[in-house]
Amino acid sequence: MAQVLKLSVAVSVLAVAWPAHAETLNWEACVQEAWAQNTELRIARANLEASQFQAQGAYSGFLPQVSASASHTDSKDGATTTSSGTTSPYSTAISVTQNIFAGFQDQAKVAQGAANSELAEASLAAAAARVNHDLRSAFAGLAYAQANVTLTENIMHRLQENLRLVELRFEGGRENKGSYLLTKAQLGQARFEYLQAQQALTTARAQLARVLGRAPPDDLAVTGAVPSNEPQAQPDYVRLVEQTPDYRQATAEEKAAAAGIQLARAPLYPSLNLTGVSSRDGDQWYPEDPRRTIGLTLTVPIFSGGRDYYATQSAIATHAAATTTKMGVDQQVLVKLKQAHAAFVESVEKLRVDEAFLEAAITRADIARAKYQNGLISFEDWDRIENDLILRQKTLLQSRRERVNAEAVWELTIGKGLVS
Repeated sequence: MAQVLKLSVAVSVLAVAWPAHAETLNWEACVQEAWAQNTELRIARANLEASQFQAQGAYSGFLPQVSASASHTDSKDGATTTSSGTTSPYSTAISVTQNIFAGFQDQAKVAQGAANSELAEASLAAAAARVNHDLRSAFAGLAYAQANVTLTENIMHRLQENLRLVELRFEGGRENKGSYLLTKAQLGQARFEYLQAQQALTTARAQLARVLGRAPPDDLAVTGAVPSNEPQAQPDYVRLVEQTPDYRQATAEEKAAAAGIQLARAPLYPSLNLTGVSSRDGDQWYPEDPRRTIGLTLTVPIFSGGRDYYATQSAIATHAAATTTKMGVDQQVLVKLKQAHAAFVESVEKLRVDEAFLEAAITRADIARAKYQNGLISFEDWDRIENDLILRQKTLLQSRRERVNAEAVWELTIGKGLVS
């Protein structure tokens, strides 16, 4: 029971409670703030909104185009200078034009608009995944920096006690000067590492503030931990690949390129428009002489200097490139998924191993300290066990951060967003 208690005290530096005057955020508060204020997410949402408006505008080709006009013209015969030679005709008109066939251009615009909207959605998903990764890393980084300050301070205090113990034995003639000087140098190293930890804390605060979309504060702190999950034993990589933002972006780009072929071919087809005009003319307002015109216009392209032909060939080549890119993305994402999953699994197991090592190091250090005080162990053996304890404490702290980062990379690779 005593060993378990000592272990919990030693590990408590990993979840340090920061001073009350600091602005302290938990994970949920960070998620809400990043979702609302992160610059990358705001840009991606604006781009998605713009693409959705463009996709809706693509349907305009299927609807009639209506326009109205009114005119008043003063004209005067050059040979006449009297008012009787002046006329003031008025004219009003309303026209309606309905496209009947435009070489499948309208269908292509709708398909391209939908594909661009899908691309923007995938880009937003990719941005959300990146922000999720960055926020997890930044939150874990600040938690690590806070805990590292406490850990290095505790190590410094422990080495101060060690120095007093060695100094007493040295003054009593039971220890040599070299051991005393070595312990003193180790204390100096601990003070330097404590200074480094304080400097790193400032950087970690600025990194989290950047992800949150705010100016770097001087007293930002985090509390709690990032939610974690155990890695799956055998992920369904085929399904995961198809859900990743990279694959979705490549698929949308392929669809847009396919619609681009149809759009480039549209000028090669005839176009047919139905137009109706209703107008009134007269010498006074409101004109009373009505006129109505209905026309059907068929336009057949004959030769455009090869422009439309080469535009079509270019669109075909672009589609071929997009298709090949999609195949390459499929293969690349599969490799990334397997690498990220392997690193995730290894980080979880390494954390368990390091926790076991720390428990053993705490027990060995307590036993060695008692033996050294009673002269039952040499300084070299005691110093080696003390250094192993310090190393295990630092390693466990790093392993906890690496475990969070490994899961963050896994979620980034599968495209898990900040808000699911």
